[in-house]
Amino acid sequence: MKVSRYHEPVKRVVLHAASGLGGSAPARVLGFPGKKGGAAMMRDLPGKALAQELIGTSRDEARATPMADVIEAAQRGALDADAAHRLIGRLWALERMFYYIYGGWGQGLEINDFPPSVKYLFSKQIVDESTHEMLYMDAMLKRHCIATQKAAFGHPYSRFSVNSSLAYYVFSLRNLATYPHTIRIAALNLGPKVVELAWMEGLAAATADPGLRDAFASQAVENRSHIAMGRRIVEEFVAKPVDAELARWACGIARRDYRRYLQEVSDLVLGRPPTPPPAPRVRVMD
Repeated sequence: MKVSRYHEPVKRVVLHAASGLGGSAPARVLGFPGKKGGAAMMRDLPGKALAQELIGTSRDEARATPMADVIEAAQRGALDADAAHRLIGRLWALERMFYYIYGGWGQGLEINDFPPSVKYLFSKQIVDESTHEMLYMDAMLKRHCIATQKAAFGHPYSRFSVNSSLAYYVFSLRNLATYPHTIRIAALNLGPKVVELAWMEGLAAATADPGLRDAFASQAVENRSHIAMGRRIVEEFVAKPVDAELARWACGIARRDYRRYLQEVSDLVLGRPPTPPPAPRVRVMD
């Protein structure tokens, strides 16, 4: 009887969440099929260069995002209580939609298509997003922005609207359910997650509001862990050239749509008129 390689003895690999990202964080333990010689295993990872490329591109884009204006306003002490409510409300609206996104992604996972460690880490990411959603909800309740949790679903700052950049980004991620799990993890964890980590750290350092500072600083460990998880999965499982091109495409789309969402958040927080999205490029065929 042929045995799947995912049923081979598992080699436990310690992966530091902050590896290659700066700082320090608790280690994560990943279980991947064992190979003889740890050094050879790390050197022969087929997607190592691709993972570095995706992270590097996302870091470059993270240097200038629409949230830079919000960070500057926080440094000047120009974010009042209502602006903080607008910010937290829009971030909560996104976090709660990850239940919908990950629900679609989970349906695409099948038995024995990936080792158990990959699915475990995905479930851990779902739990982390749920924790962030509750963190934002607690912040709104403690600030008396809303009276009850139910009120957040109908409040203009935190309700979901189909005609919004938030919806555009959510549906964009949800549509990745039709692609392999490695592609969608590459798209999110090595794209928007890298951008998110950068602006959240910047805002946490800039604001004098202890509630905002704690809300953003507390997410750093999970965000670094998600990036490290995405890097390791791409290194191990994205081996074919066609999959590498798909990962580049999906990561670029996710970053583009996340940036569009951040522009919407920035405009709302700072009380500016909504910035119209860029006109789509249309290929003309003669």
